[in-house]
Amino acid sequence: MTDPVGPLHLSGDLTLEVDGVDVQVHADGADVRIVAADVGTFVARVREAATARTGMAPGRRDLGGLAETLAAHGITAHLESPTRRVAVAGAGVDSRAGELLLGTRLVRPRAAVVVVAARRGRSLLVAGAVAAGLGVLLARRRR
Repeated sequence: MTDPVGPLHLSGDLTLEVDGVDVQVHADGADVRIVAADVGTFVARVREAATARTGMAPGRRDLGGLAETLAAHGITAHLESPTRRVAVAGAGVDSRAGELLLGTRLVRPRAAVVVVAARRGRSLLVAGAVAAGLGVLLARRRR
């Protein structure tokens, strides 16, 4: 059996609406960019979906695990609003701020998240990372 961990090459664009929020997912090579018109609402809805699926709200451990999976596959995921970067996770990320705020060096919070890091920022990053993970899973299914 071959080792499932290895680099992936992603390619594609996806436009969707999540409870009235426009979301764009762009994948090119090892980069996935998720751009949500209203990041807070998008993240809240993704988090609700993850909670409904597992019965538990995603937390620091889930975020770390997702960031590790992204990194193991050579994927870097970016969560953004139309005007600012919110977070980056996965391959090539080594963040002391992420370790302190989120429990993983594989997630780098950006300015918008640092302002709300203690409480809302964690939820925001977890949901964004879950969305990036869903993008990776979709890409893997297309193979």
